[in-house]
Amino acid sequence: MKIIGHHKEIELIKTYLSKNYDSLSLLYEGKDCIGKKLIAFLTARGFLCEKKEGLGCGQCHDCKLVNNTVSNVYEKTNLTPHPNIKFIPYEGREIKIDSVRDAISFLTLKSDKGKVLIIEKAENMNTESSNALLKTLEEPPLNTLIILTTSNQNQILPTIISRLKKIRFKKLSDEEIKDVLIQKISDERKIESLVKISGGSLCLPFSILNKENVYNLAHSYYQLLKTKKHPEALFSISSVVDKFDVEDFNLFFDIILRFFEMDLDSMKLDNKFAEKFLTEFKKGKNAATKGVKKKLILEGIYYNLK
Repeated sequence: MKIIGHHKEIELIKTYLSKNYDSLSLLYEGKDCIGKKLIAFLTARGFLCEKKEGLGCGQCHDCKLVNNTVSNVYEKTNLTPHPNIKFIPYEGREIKIDSVRDAISFLTLKSDKGKVLIIEKAENMNTESSNALLKTLEEPPLNTLIILTTSNQNQILPTIISRLKKIRFKKLSDEEIKDVLIQKISDERKIESLVKISGGSLCLPFSILNKENVYNLAHSYYQLLKTKKHPEALFSISSVVDKFDVEDFNLFFDIILRFFEMDLDSMKLDNKFAEKFLTEFKKGKNAATKGVKKKLILEGIYYNLK
């Protein structure tokens, strides 16, 4: 897979790999959906590469097995993965100690080629799993590479952070976002809309790609909140949104929040509205977790802001 952007970060990674440390532990920190996980796998490729070329030559046996692993993760293929890579994915819940213990046992198995552990969204490790990993980071096995990715390092134990070489990944530029989207869709107007709402990350654009209806309803609803008019439109929107599943309803809220952030950044909102909006938005999100009807949540936000 092609890496978009992050040239400086990649050069720093190559420098670390070229030093041939006995063991190397890295933290990739930055917004979600900007390529940290892919670069972690390509760092693993460089570490395991028979020729030790940057992020891997891409042609040797080890590089091809890492490429298989990447394809399995991103394309859901069933190719032979590299046996020396252990990946703990984020699956929407906390990372428990059993997963980390299993990974630590994997790292301690001897291998001439080295071992790699990648933990995605490591801020989701619970206290037990964090402490177990900390012990390994204090005395990592020889010839190992450990990479943690995170969008919020403040939620990771400071003692873990102190044992990692940190690489901060910048947001993607509009042009970089566009380069990725061009590979997936041809509608230029749609691409421009997705770039505008991206906020330097591909999370929202990728989520919206096949859910244009959610995007359009979120946009219409946000405009209602700002203008405080047309309650008849509110009822038609809320009745449709009321039938959304949890995933689509969360996306609906994420899009609205992004529209709000864009207006806030461009100084289009007065402070009073902004403060009240955030209060009502948080109340609405909280109500959704408690099972309140989506229709009532949207109507409540509208009338409380009005």
